[in-house]
Amino acid sequence: MHKLLIVIGFCLVTFLGVISCYDEHNTFGDRLVDSDLRNISMDTSTIVMTAVLIDSLETSGKQVVLAGRYVHPVWGKVSAASYIPYVRPQYSTEADVTVKFDSLMLVLSSSGDFVGDTTLQQRYSIHLLTEKIILNDNGYLYNNSSFAYESEPMASYSFIPRPHVTEKLEIRLPDELGQDLLTRFHNHDESVAINHFEDYFKGIVIMPDEKQSYSLLSFQVSDSLSALVLHYHIEGGYENQQKLVFSPNTTTQFNQLIHERHGTPMEPYPLKKVEIPSEKLGNRGILFSGIGWYTRIEFPYLNNIMEQGEYIHIEKAGLKIYPEYGTYSGYNALPDSIFLYIADENNVVTDAVKDYLGKQVQGGKLVKDDLFLGNTYYYFDVTKFMKDELGTSGKYKHNLQLVFNSDDYTKTLKNLTFGDPNGQHPIILQLNYKIYESY
Repeated sequence: MHKLLIVIGFCLVTFLGVISCYDEHNTFGDRLVDSDLRNISMDTSTIVMTAVLIDSLETSGKQVVLAGRYVHPVWGKVSAASYIPYVRPQYSTEADVTVKFDSLMLVLSSSGDFVGDTTLQQRYSIHLLTEKIILNDNGYLYNNSSFAYESEPMASYSFIPRPHVTEKLEIRLPDELGQDLLTRFHNHDESVAINHFEDYFKGIVIMPDEKQSYSLLSFQVSDSLSALVLHYHIEGGYENQQKLVFSPNTTTQFNQLIHERHGTPMEPYPLKKVEIPSEKLGNRGILFSGIGWYTRIEFPYLNNIMEQGEYIHIEKAGLKIYPEYGTYSGYNALPDSIFLYIADENNVVTDAVKDYLGKQVQGGKLVKDDLFLGNTYYYFDVTKFMKDELGTSGKYKHNLQLVFNSDDYTKTLKNLTFGDPNGQHPIILQLNYKIYESY
């Protein structure tokens, strides 16, 4: 139902389905002094929403390990595995001494980002890669890339995640692998020479356990983080503790994400090159990083308000996006920021919806109501976009794309589920405009 705005006096006029009040003595602009204006406020403009799947996301070189599994209450199960190759370390121990192997450890340092139930025990399996990781011709690897690895894990590790603290996992890998690496380095074996090392030791893949994985966690990647640390000592008059650090290859390390859609509204649709109208998704829009969903928002009948008078001036336009209750929680927090971009008829982005100064990209303001969760929403000021869009048609018409930033898409599993105009908590476009009756 159209909302009523009282400006001066109280009156009711029905025109093209818009309920309004007007001031018979209002004026607008120097050349419009002698004419009446009506001030309209409405929030029932038709909005069309479409979920769009990005074909592939670049996940190589992002310096983050994603590993685990998360089951979303609407969109199904998302699993993440991280492929980590390593660069050859510098080995400086003299060949004429005797070295003794102690241990080989995989060290993972939490970044604090997570989705899922972290109160339950998590289990990872570590597999040896059997295929060397090589970038595609364009220099990237993607969320759907994969390389061969041994079917049997060489190690497994169970733990209770503590995402809100700086946590370091130390996973012991087989002594046989560590001893073999130490022996080859100490003997200056050709297989571990700088030009052959990654052909000999291709790296590892961290997989979530099929039966014991309830959250998806993020770990840091750098020279000393997500590293393999080989501990050994030199025999002699006293024990000389040493370590050989295998740093991850930050260029070719990447994360693979698998979306299992069985039993969800997405199940009938392809895994690539798909656009799904919101009514086919239970009257919902979706953003989902990692697997690459964003939502296109269109206003096909905006120009209808031009039929209400000789001249229309949009004074204020605001877009409210309401997260669907039950799709977010302490285990799946609402994103701090979401963004709107402007796209042309071919869905090519032409600009961003910026702040009122027109300088910075506008992040949707999250207005939280912890008492009445249905009153929680994201707000965008889209006044300039609506002013520019009014009166356009055909190839000059634009749509809005609701997205995360690129880092969120490729380094996190942030997600947002929200209602379309027929949803439980409908998206709303609030329009305030003036109608100039005649010249």
